[in-house]
Amino acid sequence: MVSTKVLSIFLSLFALASAQLQNSSAINYSVINLLNETHSMGVSIDNVTYPLVRSENVTILHTGQAPVATSGYRYVKITNENNNTEIEPFLRPPSQNDTVNEFFKRSWNHKQLSQLPAMFSPLPAIKRISSQLHRDGEVPTIHLTGNQTLIDIMHNSSGSEDIDVPTNMTYVSLNDTLSYEGVTLSLAGRSSRWMPKLSYNIKLSKKDRLYDYRRVKLRALDTDPSYIRESMAYDIIKSSGLVSSEFSYVRVFLNDREIGLFGLIDTFHNPWLANVFDDGNSKYKNGYLYQAVFSTANSSAVNHTSDLSYYDNITAYKDGQYEIKVEAAKGKKDNFKPLMDFTKFISTAPTNSSGAVAAWKKELDTDSFLRTMALEVLLGFSDGYNSMADNYYLYQIPKAGNFFYIPSDMDLTMGSTIFKLADMWSGNYSTFPGMGSRPLMSKILEVPEFKQQYEQLLVNMSRSLTNPAVLNKRIDDVVDMITEDVAWDQSLPRVGANLISQMGSALNNNNGSSSNTSLDSAATDVVGDVIPANFDMDTIKDFANRMNVSIPLSVAVNGDTGHASLSGVKEWFQKSSENTLNFFGAAGNSSDATNATAAATA
Repeated sequence: MVSTKVLSIFLSLFALASAQLQNSSAINYSVINLLNETHSMGVSIDNVTYPLVRSENVTILHTGQAPVATSGYRYVKITNENNNTEIEPFLRPPSQNDTVNEFFKRSWNHKQLSQLPAMFSPLPAIKRISSQLHRDGEVPTIHLTGNQTLIDIMHNSSGSEDIDVPTNMTYVSLNDTLSYEGVTLSLAGRSSRWMPKLSYNIKLSKKDRLYDYRRVKLRALDTDPSYIRESMAYDIIKSSGLVSSEFSYVRVFLNDREIGLFGLIDTFHNPWLANVFDDGNSKYKNGYLYQAVFSTANSSAVNHTSDLSYYDNITAYKDGQYEIKVEAAKGKKDNFKPLMDFTKFISTAPTNSSGAVAAWKKELDTDSFLRTMALEVLLGFSDGYNSMADNYYLYQIPKAGNFFYIPSDMDLTMGSTIFKLADMWSGNYSTFPGMGSRPLMSKILEVPEFKQQYEQLLVNMSRSLTNPAVLNKRIDDVVDMITEDVAWDQSLPRVGANLISQMGSALNNNNGSSSNTSLDSAATDVVGDVIPANFDMDTIKDFANRMNVSIPLSVAVNGDTGHASLSGVKEWFQKSSENTLNFFGAAGNSSDATNATAAATA
């Protein structure tokens, strides 16, 4: 219920406005702003200010009636004590109808974004619901409220601790206002906890859903001064007929603090599998979902990573490099036997026999894997399976029993890297970091049909999806949409401890050495004991050091950034697609692209 109480101090300020309102047709105006009790909101209509009042249920939303504007209107922030005002620096066009929920000092409400082509239809196993969670061309707002002391403890934790904070949440989009109680807030990720701007997990109570999803993640986008890498990566994954999280933008408030612009993604917890593989069927009997987490202290002690190597002792799969993200319906919680059997198949799989392709497809949805491996190269995924044996899921499809490959966590892509850019965008996939060192990738490319399909995917995708001619309009539209929110985000103080800067300082003290063993104890405390064999020390140093450098949005999007660990997003696609087509002799050869398409979809 909206309160109608207006402080007496504003009666004189709004007397004229109220008198005019009684004699005019009126509409409802609504604006989002985070205020304390010392401020109020108003709307200036043709230079006359009308009061807006705070909703009792949605405290960041301020609403009220005022006349239809003749020339335009602006929202006004008012200091209660002295009637000082902060007015929007632009004029909004007149509206004949009730406004949507607008955001203070942001000049737009909805943007029309160009779409990427659907290069492939979704793979047959995918049956994803249509959800309103991700709103193309909009940036909703999330307000979380909870005990500030607990929130401070969470923010000041060492980073390895999992601290859950009970909160309430309000979600406000252009037309919806949704409120939830009993929401759990926690820090998200591993290396993302080292950043000055932190990422968060949100878990709703058991029966609640935010547009069909119970759990979502707020991605800080802190390693990416372009703010668009994850957005573009998830768009391209979807256009490739694959499945992963989907992505949209949100603004976030936490208690009485503006936290910033975040990416919103749906995460791999129930009911995610039903939403993605069975149209949201509440009776869906899902299979096991295994998560690769690269390495833990226990697994690194025995040199085990999530590279899909085969071990003849099932306890080796429980060292921490893998997790059961979701157990199978009526399955055991700690059952790694299906994963063990799959890695055994990889180690002994046929490669040149007449039945090799059929044998592989019985165990693996090979299209899901090969398409994703093509994108790992074309998107420069520097934290994926090839480079780091990390950030992927294997889902055992019910009934069929084969595994479906799902990529995740797309922040270190498109030239944001800890490896040499020259190796990543060379166009020759054999130079890509880690290529040839992972059991599944190495073995599947020994099958001639799969190697041919993979190389044709690289050509076809480079020509028809991951090149500037296809992507730049979408990139420009997304950048235009977020530019004002990025400026707002960059003006805000951060709440994280910025451990990444300690890593940079530690690495800078290594006197230029590029040896793995030269990492001193301070750096090791940050990056851990397991370092990828093909990492580049100079690039890692640059990556850590640029976390304290301001890179303009336009430079981060277009390039040249001047950083070894960061290309411009458009620069990445230009180099990657051009070099790939040149390497395969496919530049300008339309018939080659047609042949590649036919083979890739066969």
